[in-house]
Amino acid sequence: MKAFIRELQDRVLAGGEISFDEAMRLASIEKREEGDLLLDAAHEIVKRFRPSQPDLCSLINAKSYLCSEDCGFCSQSSRFKTGVKKYPLLSPDEVLQAAKRSEANNIQSFCVVTSGETLSDPEFERVLETFRRLSAETNLRLDGSLGNLTAEQIRKLKKAGLRRFNHNLQCSREFYPSIVSTHTYDERKGTLDFLKENGVEICSGGIFGMGETREDRINFAFELKEYPLHCLPINILNPRPGTPLEGQAPMDPFEAVKTIAIFRFIHPKANIKLAGGRELNLGAYFQEKALRGGADGLVVGGYLTTDGNPVEEDRAMLEHAGFADAGKRNCCMEPTATQTTP
Repeated sequence: MKAFIRELQDRVLAGGEISFDEAMRLASIEKREEGDLLLDAAHEIVKRFRPSQPDLCSLINAKSYLCSEDCGFCSQSSRFKTGVKKYPLLSPDEVLQAAKRSEANNIQSFCVVTSGETLSDPEFERVLETFRRLSAETNLRLDGSLGNLTAEQIRKLKKAGLRRFNHNLQCSREFYPSIVSTHTYDERKGTLDFLKENGVEICSGGIFGMGETREDRINFAFELKEYPLHCLPINILNPRPGTPLEGQAPMDPFEAVKTIAIFRFIHPKANIKLAGGRELNLGAYFQEKALRGGADGLVVGGYLTTDGNPVEEDRAMLEHAGFADAGKRNCCMEPTATQTTP
């Protein structure tokens, strides 16, 4: 296995690709010492294709618990009784306040997220004004996760300062019907195709630990290869009370970090970010292993409906993983008032 890992590492470093079957062979690794070799190889790929300082992103939940879809992992679906705080779209002033707190703490990227598949016309105009304000009054890299938009809406948002759009594919095509019934996988990919056609930087990843198989996760990685990913967030299921997946058993942390390393082989140039559920499922030890083994970014300051690590823990983790400058300068974001734990 050592020679096999080195062969694949050298191929990727030279600009080549690995096959599905080769990725599945990596996924079959069970011995921890072989897993550590895999993580070391993934880190070499990071050092070749990614900058040494990780990209850190903070989120704001700008419209909460108002989604009619039935994604089984999501505590913001109005179909489930999850206890998540419900509120309509925040004002530009409210979003700007959160963005300025991020900027004051040297977070590079700020993402405005709204629940639901579409925005009404009045909501879109408010979001557009929000991006104009953010662009004029901060120096943040501005991202959005705003459901399905038209080409004209995308054009207006780009003019207002939108850099990147998040639309997670979530999992493999084969597993998708197990977690969502209100829209199809092709609809999900259609939005990514739309973003690609309209020249928008794409942020798309998904969730591990929903009951999928190893093969599902590798299939998912290859589904994403169709798109020029700038960012690939990896969430690990944090089962929320009231959702269909609330009783899902936790994912083995070794399996998670091993899979993140394989994703690096498949997506050598993407910014692979550890996102929701990393604290619960990985703890400090395995988060550090992931940051030394393929991941090169973090979502910080909490998530849409759950809190994240305390600031000092994230800083210490980044420093211990070798990202001393990022730990000191960037990872000091306090959760915003709109990020709550149900």
